[in-house]
Amino acid sequence: MRPTLRQRRRAALAAATTLLATFSVLPAATPASAAPALGKAQVWLTDLSTDTRLAKQAPVTWKAGPAPAGSSGSAITVDTRRAYQPMAGFGASFTDSSAWLVGTKLGNAQRNALMRDLFSRRDGIGLSFLRQPMGASDFSVSGNYSYDDLPAGQSDPTLAHFSVDHDRAYTIPLLKQAGRINPQLTVMTTPWSAPGWMKTSGSMVTGRLKPDAYQAYADYFAKFLKAYAAAGVPVRYVSPQNEPLYEPSTYPGMSLPADQEKTFVTGYLAPTLRKQGLSTGILGYDHNWDVTSYPESLYTDPAAAQSVAGTAWHCYAGDVTAQSVAHNDYPDKPAFQTECSGGTWEGDEQGGFAGTMDNVINGPRNWAQSIVRWNMALDSAGGPRNNGCDGCRPVVTVAQNADGTWSYTPTADYWGLAQASKFVQPGARRVASNTFGKGSVEDVAFTNPDGSTALVTYNSGTGARTFTVGWGNRHFSYTLPAGAAATFTWTGNQSGGTDPAAIGSVDVPFQNPDGSKALISYDSSLLAQQPQLRLGDQWLGYTLPTGASLTPPTGETALSRDVWQATASASSSDDPPSKAIDGDPATRWSLGHGMQPGDWFQVDLGSTQTLNQVVLDTTASSGDFVRQYEVSTSDDGTTWSKPIAIGAGSTVARILLPTTTARYIRVTNKASSGSWWSIHDLSVLAPDGKTTSSASATKGVQRRSAVLPDGTRLTAVYNSGGSTATFDVPWGDTTYSYRLPAGAAAIFTTRSA
Repeated sequence: MRPTLRQRRRAALAAATTLLATFSVLPAATPASAAPALGKAQVWLTDLSTDTRLAKQAPVTWKAGPAPAGSSGSAITVDTRRAYQPMAGFGASFTDSSAWLVGTKLGNAQRNALMRDLFSRRDGIGLSFLRQPMGASDFSVSGNYSYDDLPAGQSDPTLAHFSVDHDRAYTIPLLKQAGRINPQLTVMTTPWSAPGWMKTSGSMVTGRLKPDAYQAYADYFAKFLKAYAAAGVPVRYVSPQNEPLYEPSTYPGMSLPADQEKTFVTGYLAPTLRKQGLSTGILGYDHNWDVTSYPESLYTDPAAAQSVAGTAWHCYAGDVTAQSVAHNDYPDKPAFQTECSGGTWEGDEQGGFAGTMDNVINGPRNWAQSIVRWNMALDSAGGPRNNGCDGCRPVVTVAQNADGTWSYTPTADYWGLAQASKFVQPGARRVASNTFGKGSVEDVAFTNPDGSTALVTYNSGTGARTFTVGWGNRHFSYTLPAGAAATFTWTGNQSGGTDPAAIGSVDVPFQNPDGSKALISYDSSLLAQQPQLRLGDQWLGYTLPTGASLTPPTGETALSRDVWQATASASSSDDPPSKAIDGDPATRWSLGHGMQPGDWFQVDLGSTQTLNQVVLDTTASSGDFVRQYEVSTSDDGTTWSKPIAIGAGSTVARILLPTTTARYIRVTNKASSGSWWSIHDLSVLAPDGKTTSSASATKGVQRRSAVLPDGTRLTAVYNSGGSTATFDVPWGDTTYSYRLPAGAAAIFTTRSA
C-alpha cells in the first residue's frame, strides 16, 4: 500500500506504532479556526494517474475583478448568496458483512486507525452519514435474519422474542465508535424485509407484508429504535422498506407498493412512533430515480405528507435529475441519496473514481442532502455476500495478509467521498454554481457553518482542462488533469454580485404559512423532464406533480377501440401490441427488450378522428413506462407530422395534445433503459364539445415569473394552502383548468418551437 504524508511522518516512531502508521491514510486537515492566507484558496488534489490522493497542493491566489472577458466558456461562477439545501453528510453502510470484517478481523490498532480515517474530520475524511440495514441484507455473514425470527408456522404479534443481540457483537460497537469520533454523525436505518412470519411468503425472501401484521411491524420499528437508542446509537431517520419495487428471489426483500407504504406509514408507523415518544423521521420510497410517482404519491395525501420527512433515492435506474423534478413538484420535501454502489461494471480504478465523483457532485446539485455509498468494507472477493451483488465495490477493502494478519486499503470510493466529506461540514449549504457537465469540468459548491466555502471539481473529460473560478469580484485559474478531482476551500464574504446568466438557472422563492421558505430552482436541462405540446410556433410546457391534473376547456370522451389496429417496432412473443388496446388492464404489450431510442408503438384508429389526449397506463408493470416520449400523427401511416407532444413518461402518462385530426398515432421512445417498455392500456380521448366550468384560484396559491438565460419564459405556481387548489391556465385562445395538490408546485414554460 502506498505511504501517505501522515504515514511518512509516523515512520520514524517506535516499532510498536509502525503497524498503525502503515495503514493510516490521510494528512490532517487545516482546522476551521486556522484560516488560510488572505487572498488565497487552498487546493486538495486526487489524480490517480500520478498516484496523487487527496494531496494538498500549492494554494492558488485570487486576482482582483470578475473572470476576464472571453473566459465565459470555461468559467465556473460561484454565488454564495444563493443558498439551497443543507447537507446532512456523506457516508456508506456498515452492512453485516462490513461490520463483521472491521469488527472481528482487523486488530484493535488497525480497526482504530480505519475508524479515524473514515470518521475523523482532523485525521480522516470526516464521513458523517451511515445507512444501516435493519436485519439481514444481501451482504450478511449470518444468512437471513431479523430481530424476531421464529420457526415456520409460528408468529409473535406481541414481539415477545424481539432482540437486537445479533448487532451487539460487532455492529453496534462500531456505530458507537463512529459517533464518538464524529459527534455530528447521522444514522439512518432501513429493513430489507420484515420477519418472515409477518409476510405472505412466510420467509424473509419475497412476499408482501400481511395486512394483519401492519401494527406488529410498526411496533417492531419502535422496539428497534428504542433498543438502539438504549445501546447508545440514536437513529435520525428510517425508511419503511429498501427498494420496495424490487422483490429479489435469493436474498431478503419485500414488495411494498406505494399505496401499501402510504397505509403503513400514515395508519401505523407514524402514529406508533409518536405514541412511543420517538422523533425519528420517516423517509419514503428508498428506491431508484426512474419512478418519481411513488414518492410523490406519499405527498398527495395531507396525512401522509405530514408523516413523511422526505424522499430516499437510489442511483441504479433513471437519472439524477429526477431528484430536481421531484423537488420542484413538492419543494418543501427534502431529498436524501441513500444508496449508490460502485462496482466492477465501472471498469478499472479510474472508472470507479469517476462514478463516485459523479455521485458526489451531481447528487447535491440535484438537492440531495446526503450521499451514501453502499458497503463500507468488503473482502478482496467482494464479500461476504448473501446471494447479493457480485462485483460491488466497498469504500475500503479488508484483506488477509500472508502472515495471517488483516489490513485495509481505501478504494476509489474512499478517495471520491473524501474530496467532499473532508471539507463539507454537516449543516453546510449547497450554493449556486454553473457546471459544464459530462466530458468536461463538473462541480458543486458549498458554504459551511463556519463561513468557509468549498468547491468540489472533477474533470470527466479526456484531456486536461483549464478553467477560471469566479466569486464576486475575485477570480483564479486552474488546470485540472483528465480524470482528476480538486477541492478548493477559502474563507471570507462574497464581494460583488453575479450575473444570473453565468449560473444558468433561476430561483423562484415562495413562503409557507409558518414563515419558512419553499424554493424552486430551474434551468433549461429540466425542460426535457416535463410534458410539452406544440401550439403554432411555440412549445408550451407544464409540470404535473403526482396528484395534479391539467384539463382542456371542454369535456372529453374516450374513442371507441372497436376497429383499432396496433403495431410496434418490436414485441415480446407473449405480449403482442393488440393487448394494449383490448380494454383489459391485466394484459399488456411489451417491447421484448430494454428500451432504446427509436422504439415505437402505433395505433391505427380506423378512420380520421379528432383527438386531444393519449393515456398510457402501465400501472400493473410499475417501472416499465416509456422513459421519454414523442408523439406524432399521420393521415396515411406513411407521412408523419412534426412531433406535437414530448416529455418524460410515468406510470400513467396522460399526454395532452393540441386538438388534432388524424388517423394514426405513433408514440416513440427517446431514451434508454434496461426495463422493457410495456403498455397495459392505451386510451385516446377526444373533446366532447361540452364546456367545463372555469376554475378560480384557491386561497394559498402563489405565482412567480422568471426568464431563463436562453429566453424560455417560466411561471411557477405554488399551493401553500392545506387543500387542493384549482386555477385557470390561459394558453393563447384556450383556457385550461389546473388542479394542484396542497404543498405542490406547477411550472409552466414557453419557448420557440
